[in-house]
Amino acid sequence: MPLNLETALQDTTVVTLARDGIGLLSAWMTVGIGVAFVVILIVLLLVLSELRLLSRTWATFLNTTAERSVPLVEHANNAARNLDRITEVVRSEVDRFDGAVGEVADDIGRASAEVKRRVADLSALVDLAQSEAEDAVLDAAAAVRMLRQGTALLRGRGEPADEDTEEPPVASEDS
Repeated sequence: MPLNLETALQDTTVVTLARDGIGLLSAWMTVGIGVAFVVILIVLLLVLSELRLLSRTWATFLNTTAERSVPLVEHANNAARNLDRITEVVRSEVDRFDGAVGEVADDIGRASAEVKRRVADLSALVDLAQSEAEDAVLDAAAAVRMLRQGTALLRGRGEPADEDTEEPPVASEDS
């Protein structure tokens, strides 16, 4: 047996089993998952870089908008303060007007009560004057009757005139 240098150097023999379909599929799936992971990682890094750029753009936009809106906000605040002042003035004027109207209403009520009292006094006075005038007219009529009866007696008629046939007294223009 001749010794061959190759066989002499080889001291271990390795036997591998032939791969079946499931083992082969498992190996390819592992490679596919690894490649998919690398692709997803690259896409994620690209998306993150785009989001960072978008974030910078939005920050610049917001800062610019904030700087430009400062005068607008100041004008709106001034308008709100002016409106508040106008509201205070109108409220104070309305309160003052309400007080004046209340005072006028109270004065009118007092004046109305005074007018009612005076009208009642005047009515009582007119009633008294009417009663006195009626009494005076009746007294004057009675005096005129008595005078006629007295003159009729003095003239000699003898009997006093019948009161039913007697003419009513006529007021003369002299009196």
